[in-house]
Amino acid sequence: MAKHAHTKLEIVFFIYLWSIDPEAVKIAMSCFALFAYEADIRFGFDEAAVLTILPNYNIYMELSTASTTLVTTGRNALQKKILSLLRRIEYATPGNKQAWYDTFVSQQHLAKFLAVYPKRVDDLGSGGSTASSPSVSASETSGFVGGGYTKFGKRRTGVHSSEHDIEDVFHEWANMTGFLCALGSVWLPIKNRPGQHGIPADTRRTSMEPVSSDLHYCPVTQFIGDCLKYLVCQNEKFGLQIQRHIQDLLGHELNPLCYPILFDQIKIQVDKFFDPNGQVICSEQNTQFIDNVIVIMRSVFEMKAQQAAQNSLEGPTTTTGSSNTLVVPSNNTGSSTSVVGGSSNDPNSSSTAGSGRGGPQQTNENPLANVIILEQLVLNIVRYARHLDTSVGAVTIRIRVCQLVESMMKRRDDLSFRQEIKFRNKLVEYLTDWIMGNSHQFNQVHALGQSAAGVSVGGGVNVTTSQLVVDQYQHLTRELDQASMEAVASLLHSLPLQPEESDRGDLMEAKSQLFLKYFTLFMNLLNDCGDDLNDDQSSLSDHHQTNNERATSNITSQTQQQQQQQSQLINQLQQKQQSLRNSTIVAMSNLLAANIESGLMRSIALGYHRDPQTRAAFMEVLTQILQQGTEFDTLAETVLADRFERLVELVTMIGDKGELPIAMALANVVSPQYMDELARVFVTIFDAKHLLHQLLLNMFAKEVEMADCYQTILRGNGLPTKIMSFCFKLYGSHYLYNLFAPILAKMFIADLRSYEVDPSRIEQHEQLDENRKNLRLLTHDVFQAIIDSSPQFPLQLRILCSCLYQVVQQRFPQHPLQAVSTVIFLRFLNPALVLPHEFGIVDAEPLPRIKRGLTLVSKILQNIANNLIFTKEFHMRCFNDYLRSTFDSATNFVLSISEPINITTIIPSHEQQPIENNISDSTTLSPTYPMSYISDANVLALHRLLWYHQEKIGDYLSSGRDHKAIGRRPFDKMATLLAYLGPPDHRPLDSQWISYDMTATKFEELMAKTQMHEREEFKSLKALNIFYQVSSF
Repeated sequence: MAKHAHTKLEIVFFIYLWSIDPEAVKIAMSCFALFAYEADIRFGFDEAAVLTILPNYNIYMELSTASTTLVTTGRNALQKKILSLLRRIEYATPGNKQAWYDTFVSQQHLAKFLAVYPKRVDDLGSGGSTASSPSVSASETSGFVGGGYTKFGKRRTGVHSSEHDIEDVFHEWANMTGFLCALGSVWLPIKNRPGQHGIPADTRRTSMEPVSSDLHYCPVTQFIGDCLKYLVCQNEKFGLQIQRHIQDLLGHELNPLCYPILFDQIKIQVDKFFDPNGQVICSEQNTQFIDNVIVIMRSVFEMKAQQAAQNSLEGPTTTTGSSNTLVVPSNNTGSSTSVVGGSSNDPNSSSTAGSGRGGPQQTNENPLANVIILEQLVLNIVRYARHLDTSVGAVTIRIRVCQLVESMMKRRDDLSFRQEIKFRNKLVEYLTDWIMGNSHQFNQVHALGQSAAGVSVGGGVNVTTSQLVVDQYQHLTRELDQASMEAVASLLHSLPLQPEESDRGDLMEAKSQLFLKYFTLFMNLLNDCGDDLNDDQSSLSDHHQTNNERATSNITSQTQQQQQQQSQLINQLQQKQQSLRNSTIVAMSNLLAANIESGLMRSIALGYHRDPQTRAAFMEVLTQILQQGTEFDTLAETVLADRFERLVELVTMIGDKGELPIAMALANVVSPQYMDELARVFVTIFDAKHLLHQLLLNMFAKEVEMADCYQTILRGNGLPTKIMSFCFKLYGSHYLYNLFAPILAKMFIADLRSYEVDPSRIEQHEQLDENRKNLRLLTHDVFQAIIDSSPQFPLQLRILCSCLYQVVQQRFPQHPLQAVSTVIFLRFLNPALVLPHEFGIVDAEPLPRIKRGLTLVSKILQNIANNLIFTKEFHMRCFNDYLRSTFDSATNFVLSISEPINITTIIPSHEQQPIENNISDSTTLSPTYPMSYISDANVLALHRLLWYHQEKIGDYLSSGRDHKAIGRRPFDKMATLLAYLGPPDHRPLDSQWISYDMTATKFEELMAKTQMHEREEFKSLKALNIFYQVSSF
């Protein structure tokens, strides 16, 4: 009963927050403290219990405190404060969810009424609707909300309502809409919301629960979609006000967790402005929607900076408390009256917002990172603006589009781009078309102004009406140039030019031509800025002289006033022209700095141009890129090799927690048909960098995390298994040959022996006991050879076993040895023993009886590895005593090859790199790390795999749980490097990285197998010092 009463009170208090009566709102705000008092009285000694029954404890206390400490009593200021607090509510409760939905249905009725006003409100019950507003039928309403809300809406919006009542209805609708925007996160189907498990479930069954938790059917999605439709409301009285309020509320008051829904809904509407063939459908209503949406999106992008500035301006006040200060009540019930009051000067009596029970309410998550459709949405908006006419309104929209792009680039680190380089290149292509692109249109308007008839204005001054239009259009085009250049400058920062993939021929030549196109345009704009400034000064002087000659009275005062106006106007024009010039210089500097290898030779001739102004402009560009610290290493002949080397270093980059951001992202998104190739590339590259242990730790951790039990580890066909198999093949071939070749040679000589122990398969002339003896002797020889070979076990495979041991021990502490033992015998030793001819141990395939004997030996060895005796196969039970006698030896062998290895002790000092997470600090073994290298084929294969999977890699890194820790920098660097390298199909034939035999990957296997660096021939050749050797290539 108390639980239901608590929910009912919570609903009432929340609903009164959007009331148009400020006093009622403040009373409702102060009542939220009652919930906190109740929780403290009941569970004050147990903070966890308090947060269980009242998860939004801190916010409720801030709402109560704000009701008494808010200095401004204005309606708008009060609502702003309430909405800022509601946006910080993280936990959904039955009360706030019910209050949100009740408000949503009431808001729909009021919105529908305002959209069709002054139409009779009684007509709304018939289910009729207009094209400019979403409709909700009366039957739908009665199914969701009680009659009280419906009657409330009709009472406030009756037919005979006064004009004052209608204004109150509008303000009430605005408050409702802001409330729904700020509190919308409580209806989001967020999985694993922090603390959600501790919130008691509401036993009351309501009809408002959505049938599906899918975001598409979320009521917040419907609410935001309806709000966007009202951006084109055409109501005579309230249409413009509705549009402005929707702009402000969606842009500034929407809960950040709802941003992905907002952008998805905007994209759905914008996509309707294109026909199935991709052609733009221009209309007045569509243009109005685009214009309003640009304002909303720009506000969302700028919200972070605005909030920071607002917080810095607000600060603590000198009143009884700050609106940003939370005073946590004492657990002592006797002092509960001092909760709302208290001095803000006492540091021990209060704390900052969100620092009370439950810790900070506002998380540092970035919801914009979850917007994955931003690129296509922005491109569609720009495409629509490109197809508009040449009117003043169209130019204004283009200016706002440029401002939107600039705001987006300022939030670049917070956004998730799937193909950022390609996206930004496309935007540069589109926006540069607007720079000086309206000159021919301006000439048409100017010609129209010249031919228009003059209109005589008082004072005898002849003013041409069309000339005013020309001046306005000229002013707007200059503003468009300014906005375009600022947006292009932000886009060109660290942006390698990337021609269209359809362009054929030499990639460097295509980049060079694209650079020349942009650089020439910017130089023309610089020259145009200087010419316009001179023309403006000349025309203003002439106009001033003409007016002075025509003046008839007050010559002195009018002349002084006109001179002041002329001076101010000239200063304004000079400032604008200088601002445009500065933006152009920045854009040219960013363009050249990011494309120095393809642009310097194209632009260096400008330093010798005969025009002093052009030479001065180019020197400014060079000066700025030098001040930026632009690296000229890209002009070296080894630039291509250097970039491939940086690509390898980026893939092998280790994070603060030992993670491999790019490598693991590629591993998670690679197509199955490329797994074998990726396994080969990863193993050779990481081993060459002496980081094989980091690769294995990350891969095995992924495999063990997905395993239900230790028996299933590395039993599938995923990338970790393929990497392990390639390690066995690359590093274990020589070991297997030395281990099994002598034993198999003896078997081939004594080919008359039989090893069959199954009575149902034994031949008549064979003796079962003799065969058992032969099999036991063979098994003993093989097992003893394995045990004795522990010192010769390859170093890389020791690293593999050690990594697997550590990872399994963290997940299954009781079974690390069993996991390593099972894998080594099942995946490494037994396959080579059963099929020695396929592993190069013997030349010919063994005879059937020998092959049968090897199969039975492998079966016994696998049981030894699994620490199991035979139970199901009766003919094998005779070997159980032998199995029991070998368990300890097998365990010691596995322990010896799984011992921790300190990598820093086995790498030559001149090849050591900073390694953040070693396998162990102990120095159990200190062999010499074998020399390794990276072939051209592997580097080119890595380039190809990253190029074709870069979009999926970006999605994975953006949606990963470690996104905040890793950030976007690794992916941004990778995308930039790939853009500089170009697509794999555009590699020049004379590249030093080209491989004439891309399939010749067995060479490195041969080098590893024969241990060439240990031979005297290699050492004597190395002593001549005629070859240059590096650690990685």
